[in-house]
Amino acid sequence: MSTYAKLNYEQAHAFVEKNKKIGFYWNGWDMVKWTPGPNGFMQKNGEFRNGTWGFSVKIPVTEDGTWRVLEKYV
Repeated sequence: MSTYAKLNYEQAHAFVEKNKKIGFYWNGWDMVKWTPGPNGFMQKNGEFRNGTWGFSVKIPVTEDGTWRVLEKYV
C-alpha cells in the first residue's frame, strides 16, 4: 500500500525545484513526474522530453490546495 505526503504551495514548489534531476517539473498547476523509458512512444502517458521518450505521471492540485506525493519521493 502506498503512502502519500501532502505538500502545500510552498512545499510543492521547493520539492519540484529540489527534484528536477529525477524528473519532476510543472505543467500549469500539475506537478509531473517523468521517467525515461524506450516504450514511452507507445503509451498514452508517453512523452518525448529532452531528446528521450519516457512516461509522465501528473499529480494535480487537490481541492484543499495541496499536492499528494508518494512518500518515497519526499
